[in-house]
Amino acid sequence: MRIGLPPQMTTPLLTVTLDIRRGSRGRPKAPWQSVSDVVSFAYLVRISKKYEIETFKFLKCIHRAWINGESFCDGTSVRRRQMVDDIATFLITRDREIIAQVRLNSRVLGYLVRPETLNLRFEGYPAPNWKTSQPQDLEIKDLNSETRRFNLNAKVTEKSSPRTILSRWGTTLLLSTATISDRSGTIKLPLWMDQVGMISVGDRLRIENARLKRFRGELQVKLDKLAKLRIIENEQNKQQSTRRLNGT
Repeated sequence: MRIGLPPQMTTPLLTVTLDIRRGSRGRPKAPWQSVSDVVSFAYLVRISKKYEIETFKFLKCIHRAWINGESFCDGTSVRRRQMVDDIATFLITRDREIIAQVRLNSRVLGYLVRPETLNLRFEGYPAPNWKTSQPQDLEIKDLNSETRRFNLNAKVTEKSSPRTILSRWGTTLLLSTATISDRSGTIKLPLWMDQVGMISVGDRLRIENARLKRFRGELQVKLDKLAKLRIIENEQNKQQSTRRLNGT
């Protein structure tokens, strides 16, 4: 299926309703239920291309915001502001600047994560490349909102006192935020549950296949289920070895 994108909108809009006036004859082919559904979907594609966000990741981000209220991807925040009947209003921002505010019906929102979405081709844009790239070894200065998976060697320079927080599912979690650094800069690394007791100030870490997330406008390292965290030099063991050598 090929979808032609609507012409570029030049008039700034606070809220984009994405509707088509009556007068069009016939209905679009399945799975679309109406022409306005096609226009809504195509507008989301245009936003992703304009701001260089991976299209299908952006669509899933909107769907998560529909379910959870808020979601983040590639430095972009999507927040559900209002829900009236089956129409949801979303505020889309990047670096605290508003990209768009858009209303979508539940029919379009449900389509965003359907398997057949992956087979779409967008007129004027190349087909997506689904080859999974290997994470690169980077320095902190190289990390930005466009960074995908990456590896990092860094030293823990600070670590906040552990605190308990309540997850959205009502589970109690232990959290401590570490500051890690290399020769190029510093960045925050949230530590959860068992990681809190594992990591100490002075440890040298090897982080593999990590991602970035934005928290209160600040990029942080995110360790999801695919990421790995290893201590390559432990400060406590180093101090104990020094005491033995000094005879203390």
